[in-house]
Amino acid sequence: MKYLPLDTAGVNRTGYQQQVKESNIKRIFDLVRSGKCKSRAELVRVMNLSATSVSVLVEELAARGLIYETGPKQTSLPGRRPISLRLNSDERQIAVFTLLREGVRYTLLNLECQVLESGFFPLNSAGQTDEDAGDSYAALFEEILSKHAKRFDRQRALVIGINFPGLFIESEHLFSNKSALGTRFSEASMRRLRERVGLPIFLFNGTRSLAYAEKKHLDAAHPDSPETQDMVFIEIRERISCAIISGGVIYTGPYHVAGEIGHFTIDYNGRPCFCGNKGCLERYVNQSAILEDARQACEAAGLKAPASLEELGKRYPNEPALHASVMNSARLLAFGLYSILCSSGMRRIALGGGIEALGEAFLRELYRAICARNVLIRHLDLSYAQAGPDAVSVGLAQYFLDKVYTITT
Repeated sequence: MKYLPLDTAGVNRTGYQQQVKESNIKRIFDLVRSGKCKSRAELVRVMNLSATSVSVLVEELAARGLIYETGPKQTSLPGRRPISLRLNSDERQIAVFTLLREGVRYTLLNLECQVLESGFFPLNSAGQTDEDAGDSYAALFEEILSKHAKRFDRQRALVIGINFPGLFIESEHLFSNKSALGTRFSEASMRRLRERVGLPIFLFNGTRSLAYAEKKHLDAAHPDSPETQDMVFIEIRERISCAIISGGVIYTGPYHVAGEIGHFTIDYNGRPCFCGNKGCLERYVNQSAILEDARQACEAAGLKAPASLEELGKRYPNEPALHASVMNSARLLAFGLYSILCSSGMRRIALGGGIEALGEAFLRELYRAICARNVLIRHLDLSYAQAGPDAVSVGLAQYFLDKVYTITT
């Protein structure tokens, strides 16, 4: 991940008192935004601050237009009913661009991470090079905001978020999407975009956005449960990506490359991979590889090959040749998942990216193949992603508001 704020020179100039203030005002913002506190009195109890201190911070948030006070809050306690505090969700916006093989998906969200508008825009590959596709992407982002976005308001925008399907190579100041898109783009191109649009830029790996959206979905379904704090999220598209959430925090490692499960070797004499290795998991269990194996199974059985993963998911339960091919893909995927479980100690896995089209039979075989391996695997929770179709945009916005956004600095 990489955050490019507007005033980089002033980031480290805040003193201790300002840091304390920022911490407290951000916590109030988060408590009101989450619905955990709906009055000043509740904030006083939860934050262990004086009523005066809470009031001063609430007034500043209200002056910034981030929260507002409404009618008396319903309560069973005697005495005057407290005034209710609410998030002013439409006061700020987050514009998110998600890079895909076919183009860019634009999504605009409010402070409650509700989608205000969205659309897909193809990217003209002319002018893109392996050296730096950043300016091509940036030009499309600007065109979308200026010509196609109907509800985007630059004055209300907090940030431009960018989901990219690759790695940030910090030593080279480079965002590499080589395996997913065949391109890369520089940090410098994103800094130029920041200066032109006059907004901070937040770049985040798309799989990690999906993982965070899934965590927040589980948090909402199971409030205060420790079971939602540790999870492995696997995204299967044209490559296999993994995000690890440990203690409620996305683990990236010191070089931002943690979780590259796609390059776990499952056959050291196997298919060559662009990474220089052989037999990498993603050479066998990406969506195209699954379809190719199904095509070969159909050819041997004299059947018409499925044209998509969705068609394969509908047909394989009733066609033995396709069923055998899909079950073999599940067993191959189990090699990689078992390795990541043993190395991370996690017991919750969520799968997304489109593999859901293979349905429950695929999931059951995958579960069986993992659990058959060793007594180390206990209490495995394996499921498809449940956060919804806009999860990649929502996850970036949620992560930015929770972990990056500051109120006063």
